[in-house]
Amino acid sequence: MAWSKQSRQERGYGAAWDRVRKVVMERDGGLCQVCLKAGRYGVIAYAVDHVVSKAKCAALRWSDARTDDPSNLQAICGPCHEVKTEAEQGKTKRRVVTIGADGWPVSE
Repeated sequence: MAWSKQSRQERGYGAAWDRVRKVVMERDGGLCQVCLKAGRYGVIAYAVDHVVSKAKCAALRWSDARTDDPSNLQAICGPCHEVKTEAEQGKTKRRVVTIGADGWPVSE
């Protein structure tokens, strides 16, 4: 992933974002909401994610207030955030294949 040349504040993550982030983390109990929906309980969230991505919100011409409204935000863990971001960007990861001692792939 290429790093943005814009600062955190230029990308819309300044003091106002920090306040909203805190509200969402408290509302969600610091737990990953994607994991909870999948039946995995107690997974700690590290970030707050836009349910509808900022890019999609821009395409839909949502206001900044609607984009960053807590109803469009969720607490999310690292692995879930990575999968969601890749899916939104149309990327997929190739499956890791384990090779056995005989040189053939090991079925999992």
